[in-house]
Amino acid sequence: MNDKQRILAVKDLSKTFSNDSVQQHVLKNLNLAIYKGDFTVIMGNSGSGKSTLLYALSGMDRPTLGTITYYTGEEEGKETEISTFSNDRLAVFRREHVGFVFQQNYLNDSMSALDNIMVCGLLRHSNRRKLAEKAKELLTSVEIGESDWKKFPTQLSGGQQQRVAVVRGVINSPEVLFADEPTGALNSQNTENVLNILSDLNNEGQSIVMVTHTVKAAERGNRIIYLADGVISDEIDIGPYAGNYKDETNPRLDEARARHAKLKEFLQDMGW
Repeated sequence: MNDKQRILAVKDLSKTFSNDSVQQHVLKNLNLAIYKGDFTVIMGNSGSGKSTLLYALSGMDRPTLGTITYYTGEEEGKETEISTFSNDRLAVFRREHVGFVFQQNYLNDSMSALDNIMVCGLLRHSNRRKLAEKAKELLTSVEIGESDWKKFPTQLSGGQQQRVAVVRGVINSPEVLFADEPTGALNSQNTENVLNILSDLNNEGQSIVMVTHTVKAAERGNRIIYLADGVISDEIDIGPYAGNYKDETNPRLDEARARHAKLKEFLQDMGW
């Protein structure tokens, strides 16, 4: 039995897409809880329903059937069932409780890096000065220096753009940060940088749910959920990230290697 605090739960969740007379059942009667402080990773083959589940959990899309309940707010354990919210109410809920990082950064090319973050933060915060201070602190923490704050996205590297996108995703201190293949468009070094940022955020208590198709990214999570044909095949808890299993100088090398072996064995059992 999991004794962690639930942050959201889905019950009998299904998602069906209709095209003329053809129906595609992408998610099928899922039951799942996400826990506070976890770095939850959703894996599965292409077409398994990973991103569809992520978008449903985050309120970016609506399920066909089932409920999505958040346990958030000022009151401990307050239940908020979002499945039947109007579009406007759902937008407000996402703004106050959810952050998102996409595979593409979707930054506004006509705004500076700092303004891309500010415009998101101002949807919730009225104190521009305090918000700017927080945005600059976060940018500095992801190694975006002051000389780059006023640059437009096209003047930044792909890795810098995605780091700005991560800051935008957490500027409103979301209960859950959702990430959909956040390193899918990056080279190996930028992938490592973004994954390090996500790990650091999780170590600071940020709950994260991430879809990925790579072992490298999945190893950053502690809980791995495997989807197949719209259902959860199985899941595993491999414990908190212990560093690079290939780094001989890693003081937690044995633990890192054990996690890697456990994850690889699990994925092989899933037929991945």
